[in-house]
Amino acid sequence: LEVAEAAVSQSSGLAAKFVIHCHIPQWGSDKCEEQLEETIKNCLSAAEDKKLKSVAFPPFPSGRNCFPKQMAAQVTLKAISAHFDDSSSSSLKNV
Repeated sequence: LEVAEAAVSQSSGLAAKFVIHCHIPQWGSDKCEEQLEETIKNCLSAAEDKKLKSVAFPPFPSGRNCFPKQMAAQVTLKAISAHFDDSSSSSLKNV
């Protein structure tokens, strides 16, 4: 996957039916905050394409990708809010 892209696969041995894979930018890279926001939006769009009712985001940007936790949380919440502002109807009920 390219940075900010997302793909869905069926899970095996997990409580979740699907896993959304994504390529998160590295903190400090060019336009990393915008790319993280785009990544989250792409994950939400992938969930919508599968008509999922819920999706969970672990704090993955603040791990290996070194985003400061507060920054990662703010960008994630901004992307989620923008997704629902831009969508007149959504299959997602829990994020």
